[in-house]
Amino acid sequence: MSFETTLLAPAATTNASEYPAERTTRYKAKTAHVAPSVNRLTFEEAGTCFLGVSLENSSFSRDKFEAMLDWASCRFPSCTILIGDSIHRITLASSRGCDPDAALPDALNMGRRFIQENDDLVMAYRDRTLFTYETCGGIQATPDYRCFHDGIRRCFQEIPAFRESVRATGRYFHRHSWDDFGDAERELRLQSSCDYLLEEFAVFACLQARGIPVMVYPGSLSTLAEISEGHHPGICPELRGLTVVELRIKRR
Repeated sequence: MSFETTLLAPAATTNASEYPAERTTRYKAKTAHVAPSVNRLTFEEAGTCFLGVSLENSSFSRDKFEAMLDWASCRFPSCTILIGDSIHRITLASSRGCDPDAALPDALNMGRRFIQENDDLVMAYRDRTLFTYETCGGIQATPDYRCFHDGIRRCFQEIPAFRESVRATGRYFHRHSWDDFGDAERELRLQSSCDYLLEEFAVFACLQARGIPVMVYPGSLSTLAEISEGHHPGICPELRGLTVVELRIKRR
């Protein structure tokens, strides 16, 4: 669930009847990479997964999101759709130059709007797969989340290899604009990216602890894949036990 987003103007609430029956562009989701690699042929046996949704991200247009739902419905009896609402406040704060707490209400509203505007797509696949919703905001309010987050932050502070991996991923999020920033701004944005990653890792650990061992996302999650491959053994076993499936979304 990438910190990097394509920022869009807030959209008006819509309903399914406002969308044309025929869309000009259709997409298909394909499995691009699985970590750990030994699970490439067996991850579907888990029977359930969670699909991470990044808000205001072009990878989650209706047509592309529908392709992900179709992919999941062909492979899992149940799928949790994880809406990255509360952690999106960090992205909004970075782009607006404000405090993350001030951006939280807008982030939560964006999450609710995504569900409202796309639930008709989800309903269309519920005869094949039981789709349910979870929000990062809901998970972050639990004691389990706080415990996981504290532990992951300690690892970030105490394990140099893990810290550098997270920072490298954070720099990648800003690769298109990195040269536009001075040193102070770079460090500020990098810290925001790291905060985002550590928060979402704790959310993922909570879902794995609840018995959802497969994460699905349309893009690269390099540090998370490294953890799944066993490269950061000091991290909590819930993250180390996660199977990460990266999707590629292609035009049909």
